[in-house]
Amino acid sequence: MRLRRIKSLIILFTTSVLLAVAALQGLDLWWRHDRALAVAETRADRLSAAVSEYVRGAFTLAETSLRQLAIHGRRVGGTTAPTSEWLPILEAAQIALPGSGSVSVTDARGIIRHSTIPPIVGQSRNDNYIFRHLSANDDDGMIVDDPFLSPLYKGRFLLPVGLRLETAQGQFDGLAVSVVLPDAFRAFFRTMDIGDDGIIWVIHPNAAVLFREPSKTDRLGETAADHPVVLAARSAPGHGIVKSALEEGGPHYISAYRTLTTPPLIVAVSLEASEILADWRAQRRTTAIGFTAFTVTLVGFVVVLFRQIDARARVEGTLEQLQRVEADRLKKTNQRLEEALGREKRAREETEEASRLKDEFLMTLSHELRTPLNAIVGWVRLLMSGAMDEANRARALATIERNANAQTHLVEDLLDVSRAITGKLRLNIQPVNVGNTVLSAVETLRPAITSKGIAFEAEADATLAPVLADSDRLQQVVWNLLSNAIKFTPSGGTVKLRVNDSDGGVEIRVRDSGSGIPGAFLPFVFDRFRQADAGTRRETGGLGLGLAIARHVVELHGGTMTAESEGEGQGATFRVFLPRLVQAPDE
Repeated sequence: MRLRRIKSLIILFTTSVLLAVAALQGLDLWWRHDRALAVAETRADRLSAAVSEYVRGAFTLAETSLRQLAIHGRRVGGTTAPTSEWLPILEAAQIALPGSGSVSVTDARGIIRHSTIPPIVGQSRNDNYIFRHLSANDDDGMIVDDPFLSPLYKGRFLLPVGLRLETAQGQFDGLAVSVVLPDAFRAFFRTMDIGDDGIIWVIHPNAAVLFREPSKTDRLGETAADHPVVLAARSAPGHGIVKSALEEGGPHYISAYRTLTTPPLIVAVSLEASEILADWRAQRRTTAIGFTAFTVTLVGFVVVLFRQIDARARVEGTLEQLQRVEADRLKKTNQRLEEALGREKRAREETEEASRLKDEFLMTLSHELRTPLNAIVGWVRLLMSGAMDEANRARALATIERNANAQTHLVEDLLDVSRAITGKLRLNIQPVNVGNTVLSAVETLRPAITSKGIAFEAEADATLAPVLADSDRLQQVVWNLLSNAIKFTPSGGTVKLRVNDSDGGVEIRVRDSGSGIPGAFLPFVFDRFRQADAGTRRETGGLGLGLAIARHVVELHGGTMTAESEGEGQGATFRVFLPRLVQAPDE
């Protein structure tokens, strides 16, 4: 998980660096792109200004010559004056107009009256744009006509420019027309730095193309009604920038245009966008190559770094596995050592406990045996002295008999414990009425109950079914339970015995109001040689074997024995459960 997190952080950092570099380079390219277009717009605008000034200058010279011609023509008598008067004026005007093909004069009907090219005299020009415009409008400015093919020079276009001629009274008297040869303009246009794919346009107000340079064919006279520059110039006269293709499906251009008033023309310079952005595209390619190289280098570095991390992780994993194996081995060794120490400690504690119990048992046994022996020996000595009367002699014999029986009972308990330990305790199993057997045990102890002043209650269900049991051993169990109850119940206390039918068997319950059983001793109450008040200063006698023998006998019958007490001074309850049908054990 930690290794995956480290790799994720490295990938995140690498991606962030790449994105940052890409963003910076993208911003730089965007700025360079806009900068190249802005420079191209400025350049196109300046070129269009230079071209428009040249065109304006060239046509201004023609206009000046034509105005001089008009002044001299009015002096010689107007358009109807003889050709001999007009010819010197026309020749002088032609000399003053470099690049002029011819100079002619028409009358008010549009008929050529005088010309530097005699063959055209007499031809009508009343359908030309110049004649229609100047004859219909009081316009004293020079007008440029549509280009036309020369009738004298095959395949050569001519560009007419004309000026209105008036009589002394201000009436329309005809036109002064000069034919301009486009070659001079083309020579100048070709000196302009407009790139390999740039275009210079000069367009007539009626959308006819006057000049388009460079051009493989002479396109003078073609219509440009849908030309984006023409549309923009008509909607926004003056000057402006048009960014679009000049023809459908063609390349994109940045065109700067200017509209002239004298003569009324549209001059434009179009720079091809692809050519403008050639350096930018080269920069973009260089940037892309550099970014790709940087990306590959960075990714390669990350791959190498990941391999180093993986190799280190494998080494660390192997080391960690070895450490874990060693730790597990050490842990198991420590556990085995702890278990051995625990076993040793328990064995020592058990040994100490067994030693203590042995010491207590021997002390208790010696005390229990010595007490009746002392009484027997004392009364025997008195009897042997012969100084006793009959009453004391009878008392002595009774005391000797009672103490001898006590010793016999102690010895029998020891023998029963020995038989239980060695598995030699045998039962004489036969159908037994539990109620009668229990009441028989009660009769044996009734004198002790009466002498101690204990209130005793015994109740046995007369309808109990017989139980397979050893009657004598069963009486021994009840006798031990009642003896304990009597022993630990003070004078004035109560002892209750109940024999009831229980689920699947018979329950014998003995309850007393005696000293009770301490909570710490309750789990050991059925252990052999265990007593709550062990030692020579005990308030009660006995070897502490009765309950152990009783439970062993009950368990041999297939039953259970339990003890309950709420604590010291709260009395105790012992419960014996005997199943009804118990098979007799093999002898």
